[in-house]
Amino acid sequence: MKRKDTIINILIFVVIVGGALVYRYMQSVVPYWQCSEVYKRYHKVEGVRATYVKNYPVNDTLTIGVTLLEATDSAGWEYLLEAFNIPHELTEIEDIDVWTWQALRNHPEERYNSMVDDRQVEKSDLEIVSISTKDQEICIFHTRNEQERSTIFSKKIEANI
Repeated sequence: MKRKDTIINILIFVVIVGGALVYRYMQSVVPYWQCSEVYKRYHKVEGVRATYVKNYPVNDTLTIGVTLLEATDSAGWEYLLEAFNIPHELTEIEDIDVWTWQALRNHPEERYNSMVDDRQVEKSDLEIVSISTKDQEICIFHTRNEQERSTIFSKKIEANI
């Protein structure tokens, strides 16, 4: 009888510890249905590693969703350059490694410049796209308003300087 009690106690302990570990580590995994549309579009592309971070801390008070697209090989990088309409000449400039622009929400491939673009776009429909030619990765900051965009721009400029 003692042996049976010991086995039951060990099983209960293993279930409790296992449950605690699952709870601890699974809460950092974002369910697919909560990921960005950009992540969903690129996560199965060969040669591209797509990652979605739900609450990326930009500063002490601001967290936003971020999609990171990393080329895992030269074919993946070529695919990203073509998908985002990035000329090869841009990647060959040695003095500048990071390029940043505004894009339409869920369409980071479409750059938006209010000075030359005649489309009427709500400010809340814009996001920030940043590309690192050295690291061969593209980062999409899913901003929701002008304040978040200006914080990202200033943060990226600080990081680059």
